[in-house]
Amino acid sequence: MNLNASSAPTRWRDPSRIGQVRPSHLVTTAGVGSVVDLPTMSVIVRSLDAWSAERQEAIEEPRLLTEVQRVLGHQVRALRKAPWDPSESDDPYTRVGVPVTPFPGWVRCPRCHRLGPLDPPGQFELVHRYGRRPDLAKWVHAQCQKQTTTRDVNKRACVPARFIVTCERSGHLDDFPYVEFVHANATQPCGGAKLTMIDSASTLGPQVTVRCAECGASRSIQEAAGQNGWQKLPLCRGRHPHQQRFESCGANLRLMVLGASNLWFSITASALHLPQSESIEDQIRTHWETFEEVLSQKLMQKMVDGMNEFRALRAIPSDELWAVVEKIRAAGGPPVAEASSDLLEDEWRLLAKPTTERQDADFRAVPTPTPQGYDQLLEQVVQVTRLREVQALIAFTRINAPDRRDLAPRNRVSLARGTAHWVPAVEQRGEGIFLQLREDAVASWTAKVANHPRLVALHHAHQRWCRNRAQTFLPGFPVARFVLLHTFSHLLMRQVALECGYSSSSIRERLYIGSPTQPAAGVLLSTAASDSEGTLGGLVALGSARYLKRLLDQAVEDASRCSSDPLCAEHVPEFPSDTLHAAACHACLFASETSCETNNRWLDRAAIVDLTGDGLAFLP
Repeated sequence: MNLNASSAPTRWRDPSRIGQVRPSHLVTTAGVGSVVDLPTMSVIVRSLDAWSAERQEAIEEPRLLTEVQRVLGHQVRALRKAPWDPSESDDPYTRVGVPVTPFPGWVRCPRCHRLGPLDPPGQFELVHRYGRRPDLAKWVHAQCQKQTTTRDVNKRACVPARFIVTCERSGHLDDFPYVEFVHANATQPCGGAKLTMIDSASTLGPQVTVRCAECGASRSIQEAAGQNGWQKLPLCRGRHPHQQRFESCGANLRLMVLGASNLWFSITASALHLPQSESIEDQIRTHWETFEEVLSQKLMQKMVDGMNEFRALRAIPSDELWAVVEKIRAAGGPPVAEASSDLLEDEWRLLAKPTTERQDADFRAVPTPTPQGYDQLLEQVVQVTRLREVQALIAFTRINAPDRRDLAPRNRVSLARGTAHWVPAVEQRGEGIFLQLREDAVASWTAKVANHPRLVALHHAHQRWCRNRAQTFLPGFPVARFVLLHTFSHLLMRQVALECGYSSSSIRERLYIGSPTQPAAGVLLSTAASDSEGTLGGLVALGSARYLKRLLDQAVEDASRCSSDPLCAEHVPEFPSDTLHAAACHACLFASETSCETNNRWLDRAAIVDLTGDGLAFLP
């Protein structure tokens, strides 16, 4: 996906291609408001207002669109792919792409250590003369005295200034206030800010000194670091660089390093494609908003023949179609279906009871025998040979990641200046394995360990976690059930990654825990690709009993030990810690951020096997 830079600094008006990212990254890791590191510069992806609506295909997924509308409003009319034009993919000056703007707005010369802003022009210049090599676009110090060459094209590229500031309250992001910070203790105002930055490369913190060559004032960035660093910084001025606007704020600022992992967290909603009923009446009900306006059979037939979304109805006689339309109209329209409170409910019902009648080109699920020896643990195993997942970006947060499936956290930042009428989305096809645990065994275990000290400690840690982030604590969260399913999922996912042929970061989990009135206990491990053909079957093949038994045996064995034991096995969050895991670490349970639903929270090996002899283990 092309990245087109434009609009800032003020002299740089014509967009030109300066880099590429994968379309899926525009939803998960490099979406609106995120800072993208390119080979020679750093940019921020601009808001949806700046995107071109041309060459953006819509993705049809009604269930997901309804969920997005529930969060953002009914003005959202479409889920759209990233803009792309194959015929212009090699044109470095194409306007088809995602708009970005340089951020941070300060850079440092690697030769003379000069630190300065990109705007106003004159001091730093953009060099972008390489035709089909947009990755070689760079900023150079035009006035550098330590570079002998006079040609900008041969000068070394400047590097982005490594410090930025953000506020926890509203997700504002801004350049570090170098000029104000250096001259905060100056007795006389400095006529000009000619700054240099010297990095001592210490492991104890940012040992970076910024000095003004005009007045001699200097200061270490270390003073702005730490818990009380906000006292050395001005108040937040409410800047959203992706929207290119300011708003009132006045909150305390926090120093951050460019490239920090907590600089941007996506808020996404995803849904699996579920086959629809093939009856004529159900198909017309699905598109009733369109058929309701048709007042003649002749016009209806022209619409069916000319519109691609109705191609499945073309083989049905016109009289039969019109009779169904009149029947629904006479009844006052189709009955209002009871909306599911969670996107996972419909998926659970279909995966738990797979049937050949509910299959199509994008969904095929076939039950397979349960591995020998695991009848008391597993209700059934389902090989999902075909699946299609659509994921939509709704908003994002900074500093603190949103909770699982929380689409409206307190610190949510909008993707657009005003009201969004569409959101970016990506569709991927692939395969998976669905494992349904025995509900009677899970319910019996959760009732037995409800007041276990390890689970109570996690419950209290969750209270502290919510309080520290000013989030609402939901007392009904099923800690025991979720820890059991999540730990089981991670143990199996780590084993599957060793044999399926896909990287561990490409395997994703999807947990089904249900609700207090309709409990569920299922895990879907899947992998998907944006290619139209999806994946190659390496994961779904491991769902057969002869392979799955070996994987489960090894997963249970690995759960009983960790290279960090006994520290890992005995770990329980205690006051004032708000860590949301117990016996879990990178050596035994943690997975990549793209794989885990909850950022490696709610994990405890002791919930699966007996580690400390305290009676928590689910397996004997």
